[in-house]
Amino acid sequence: MAILDDVKVALRIAAATTEYDGEINDLISAAEDDLELAGVVTADATDPLTKRAIVTYCKSNFGYDNPDADRLQQAYLMLKMHLVLAEDYVCRTVTFTVTDGALVELDEVTISLDDLDITLTTNSQGVAIYKTTEVNFDLDYTVSKSGYVAVTSTVYVDGDETVGVVLNAA
Repeated sequence: MAILDDVKVALRIAAATTEYDGEINDLISAAEDDLELAGVVTADATDPLTKRAIVTYCKSNFGYDNPDADRLQQAYLMLKMHLVLAEDYVCRTVTFTVTDGALVELDEVTISLDDLDITLTTNSQGVAIYKTTEVNFDLDYTVSKSGYVAVTSTVYVDGDETVGVVLNAA
């Protein structure tokens, strides 16, 4: 069941009703963003604690005349604090910055996280970000762009990491 369906059930809205889907999706996004700002990884919305936090946030903010809003907001804040304090939910960020030989940021560079089957793409500032709850592991990566020599390396992730990569023209 998708998180939208879970929230609709919690709000006592029939699954077939789509009238509120826009508002509910906005609340789900706001909850995920709020949790991520606090340092909690929300990529797995099927995780029971993450899902409970998102659902509680949505319940506390849905509608205009919600008599339980304050109580639910307090419950959400407590859930968020527990997630922030739990090691398994804390976000570690690996930030890749890719430049060329003249130290000009390169956009549209592909970064393959080899063992994870994940591909990132740099933005216009040459930056791509990988978020994880894992810690103390080697992250193998390959950085490539057409017209440049690919770079393969490893970074040890034991917290937030910054990786600078220089690609040389082929």
